[in-house]
Amino acid sequence: MASTSVTTIGGVVVVTQVIPKDEASIPLQNAGRATTPAPPPPTKTPPSPVKMDEMTTTFMRGQPHALGVVQIIIGLLCILFSLTAAYSWSMIAYSPFALGAAFVVSGSVSVAAGRRTSITLVWGSLVSNIVSVLIGLAGVSYTCWLLAECPPSYRFCDYQSFNQFAETEHLRSRCSQKLWALDVVLYGIIGLFLVLLVLQTCVTIVVCVFSAKAIRLHKPCVMVDHDDYRGLLTAAALEHNSDDALLDVSS
Repeated sequence: MASTSVTTIGGVVVVTQVIPKDEASIPLQNAGRATTPAPPPPTKTPPSPVKMDEMTTTFMRGQPHALGVVQIIIGLLCILFSLTAAYSWSMIAYSPFALGAAFVVSGSVSVAAGRRTSITLVWGSLVSNIVSVLIGLAGVSYTCWLLAECPPSYRFCDYQSFNQFAETEHLRSRCSQKLWALDVVLYGIIGLFLVLLVLQTCVTIVVCVFSAKAIRLHKPCVMVDHDDYRGLLTAAALEHNSDDALLDVSS
């Protein structure tokens, strides 16, 4: 007769059963005492990395997100500074800074191309940044001219004395001396924008370089016509049959 013993050792249940030779199998006794081990938790497979093509990899090396954000910030600052021309006609010389809207456009296109890289967006980034390079170089030249031409207060005093119909050098000098603080502020702002425009030009050149490299590595998909595809299959089948016939003849 079969006998079963259940022993608990260190939190593990050991079931020992002795079965006679004549009996094939006997169900375990005291099975209710055995504890079923909990199944192991399912392991989460890590997501496979997304493979990018060569064009996208090259374009992302240029950091289009960061450089695009820099362009947008510089463009917005230029637009805000150009609004000072609405305060007085003497500041109309600062209205060309409104062309900084081109920096906002090129930066937005660069950010969009970085988020969802496609050949169309990369081309748009290249073209818009080329335009921004030209505007940036023109802005650097214009800013240098503003710094070298005359003090901002002198231009403002010219406008004031013209309104008073007494445009004399003596009145301009006295007015300029009273507005020395205006010269300090505007010279500081113009100098800051000179640095920002130089930075903008360097940033756009970097984006243009990596955009051009990415376009060169783009591999266009070749569309095959359905009739041409059938013709290629027919030609391949005929060539295969002719090779088989030559083998039969030679054998």
